[in-house]
Amino acid sequence: MSKQLYKVFDEVEFQAQLLAKYWNNFSTQISEHLPDTYQPEIQKLSSKLDQALSTLVEALRNPTLTLATTGTTSSGKSTLVNLLCGAEIVPVAVSEMSAGAVTIEYSKEKSLIIHETPGALWECGEWRGIREEKIYQRLYQVMISYIENREKEPNLACPQSTIFYPFRLVKESKLELPQGTRVKILDLPGLAYVGDRGNADVIKQCREALCIVTYNSAETDAHKVKSLLQEVVQQVKDLGGSPARMLFTLNRIDVFRADKNWPETENRFVEKAIRDIKNELTEQLQEYTEDIEKLQVVKLSTWPALLALQIHNNDDIYSAEACKKADNNFNGLIDEDILEVLPRNVQKWSRHDRNRVAEALWQKSYAEEFQQNLRGHITQHFPQLVIPQIIERFNLSAGNAVTEWATQTTTAILNSSEERYKQEYENISRIRASLKQFLEISDTNLKQPFEKLDTKVKQVLGKQSEDDVVKYIRTVISELLEVEPYKELGVKPYKELGVKLHPVYSWENEFQRGINQVLEAVAKSLETGIVDLDSPNLKRANVLNVNLLARNLNRLVGLGYKASVAKEGKTMEARTEAEKNKLKQLNEELNELAIHLNIVIQDVLKQISTQELNRIHEAVSELFRCHLSYFENEANDIAPNIAIKFPESELIKVESDFTFNFRFKAGFPIRKENWEEAVQVPRQKRTWYTLWIGKKTIYETEYRTRSSDNADIPSVDNLLEGWVMQAKGEDSERVNQVASWLLEQIDCLKKNVDKVQSDILDRYQERLDKAHQEITLDYEKQRNVWQPMQQKAQNLAEEFSSLEQVWKVK
Repeated sequence: MSKQLYKVFDEVEFQAQLLAKYWNNFSTQISEHLPDTYQPEIQKLSSKLDQALSTLVEALRNPTLTLATTGTTSSGKSTLVNLLCGAEIVPVAVSEMSAGAVTIEYSKEKSLIIHETPGALWECGEWRGIREEKIYQRLYQVMISYIENREKEPNLACPQSTIFYPFRLVKESKLELPQGTRVKILDLPGLAYVGDRGNADVIKQCREALCIVTYNSAETDAHKVKSLLQEVVQQVKDLGGSPARMLFTLNRIDVFRADKNWPETENRFVEKAIRDIKNELTEQLQEYTEDIEKLQVVKLSTWPALLALQIHNNDDIYSAEACKKADNNFNGLIDEDILEVLPRNVQKWSRHDRNRVAEALWQKSYAEEFQQNLRGHITQHFPQLVIPQIIERFNLSAGNAVTEWATQTTTAILNSSEERYKQEYENISRIRASLKQFLEISDTNLKQPFEKLDTKVKQVLGKQSEDDVVKYIRTVISELLEVEPYKELGVKPYKELGVKLHPVYSWENEFQRGINQVLEAVAKSLETGIVDLDSPNLKRANVLNVNLLARNLNRLVGLGYKASVAKEGKTMEARTEAEKNKLKQLNEELNELAIHLNIVIQDVLKQISTQELNRIHEAVSELFRCHLSYFENEANDIAPNIAIKFPESELIKVESDFTFNFRFKAGFPIRKENWEEAVQVPRQKRTWYTLWIGKKTIYETEYRTRSSDNADIPSVDNLLEGWVMQAKGEDSERVNQVASWLLEQIDCLKKNVDKVQSDILDRYQERLDKAHQEITLDYEKQRNVWQPMQQKAQNLAEEFSSLEQVWKVK
């Protein structure tokens, strides 16, 4: 790494302190030539700048570093959290234990808080001075209680806990953070629990966090590996923002050491895993293609690494327990020359023996490499997450006001003479008209493609059209990147966005992907006769609803809707009452299937909607950011020496969320039809051998008309294909929502920009009026005092603008 982390923060603070000195020098100089009426303004600006500087310094010296941990199924995420802490405090189990979010904050004193949550069936409260094993036990009982009762209590909220602990990440990993840095680890819930409101609130914090995503390297089943890759994408979407701030960890990598051809098999796996993760992410997050190419992926085996730390513990009993676990599970990581001299009873291992075992585990688990990569990851990305926001708050509080006042005041004074005052007044009117016209043009150019989209969608609505309106959005975006009116000026303001706008037109694909994944799980369950709803998207749905769907599928299987019937369909003729009842029940169960699928898919799509809307918001924010940057540059060309600034955080506010609805129909028509039943009717007939005297009973066949319930039972493919078509049939409705929403956001942006620039010009006009009334300039004073003063004001503005570039690590 090119810079120590704390030095990056120090440089920003140093530069900010210099800016305050520049302003103090400038304000002192300009005060000597201004009337006393200007002094309150200068003092107010100085006071605001001092306060903003104090806030900036406080934020730089006491930033918050948040590490969020998440992972795929059985990836060892909880063990990783314990490794970062240096102790077993978070429950670990073979099954999913991460039901609720756990926040671990660095503190010299140990304590645990289990927060009150709606319907909590466990003990809530605070425990101070609590030992590690007690923290573990309490959290374990809380999570088990939640997992066992969540099906019985629909309104039971996920547990939320906070641990204060002197974790190892800060004490021993040599992060070189600013001295007052507050560090916390967010142990995020498993995939099945992210939709809980409390967990969702915690996950929102992750947008300003560095993330560690663990992947289960030990999984070999091709179907499950595909599922894991999908889980990775889901988690990245939940975390939000660029994958560049996420460190991907191939955990449980020690599994390959048992292979005869290790390390060749391990290297092959790592190369393939990295390639597959990148491909899966790129397919669904094209807006981050460039960042994904540079993805940071590291190897690790968390459990032996944690055991290495525990073996080093000064508590002999605790150390011996760790030695026993290492001896039972990770002999393959301990060198033969060490194993040969070790007593079989771990209690007899000397401290020297233990240290040798611990060092072998630490080295071969890749723990040291992981630690170095984590340090580098924090050094590279932590400043980017923290410093820009600190600087923007500084500029909003005082920086923008200082540069605007200095630039506008010196310009106003230079134009304060009677002759130049009238000219400047006319100039301000021209500037207002020019800015208004430019705002109208740029707004029209920004809206034009989306207005076309809106018109196109309205033409499609209510009509039987095969137009693919989703693909039409791609055309709209292409037009935006190559806006015709700008071509004449030789500029392409949105060209740099490239694939950043991908979420604006890819969301429908994600809905279809989610629907297909649910339907594929249903299809496979019916075709095999074994109900299995274990897929990433179904894990996110309400567990009660998924269980009801599973029971419905089991009933269908019990009615014979499986195997060849499910694969191929069947024409069924029900003649008996029992057959008619079975056919009716099958029809009812298929209608029930539609009801349950509606509910489950609504759950799944709610989660997808949240992810996709966040992506759309980010994409639109990027579009608006680009638009504002271009507009600000052009506005300052139109109105030099006015210091027009458009604060992004105040103007880029993408609001007014919307939701998407899906409805499905199923079942099949039962037809009342007739059929001919052959009936044997007894008759008495005289026979020749009794001389036509005697009679004998004989049976003749008669055909009588009967009614039956007939139906064509659809195959699973036909049934699910129908649902897919129903979902696609509402494409245009959803695109209409997006198009209308985008136009609303653009109108809102235009309104805000117009107000900001109008307010800036109003302030300049007030300053011009004041200078005209209070200051008389002769030519010599203008040339010798105010022209140099105006140059100093411009230099001051440039210095304040350069603050944003100082922090970046070279």
